[in-house]
Amino acid sequence: MTVDLDDQQDDEVLASLARLRTCDVSQRRSHQLRRRCHAMLQAEPPANRWAWMVDGAPFRRVIVPALGSAWCLAYLVEIIRRTAAIYGYFGTP
Repeated sequence: MTVDLDDQQDDEVLASLARLRTCDVSQRRSHQLRRRCHAMLQAEPPANRWAWMVDGAPFRRVIVPALGSAWCLAYLVEIIRRTAAIYGYFGTP
């Protein structure tokens, strides 16, 4: 069985990784981080929201799909127009 050069390089990398010491944050710092994290997760949402953001159902149900549909329609019309121009139906693009 032959020894592959890649295996030897992998062994050197793994040996150097094994020599690394583990580091951890101090217990005081971990408590500070945990406290900040819990405070952010339990914080009240800001009260200065706009009414249409709080009750955004009409916006999400009507305006967003309408904008998406208009964009798709414009894209489709442009594809048809350029394809027709390539085949010489309407002139140049």
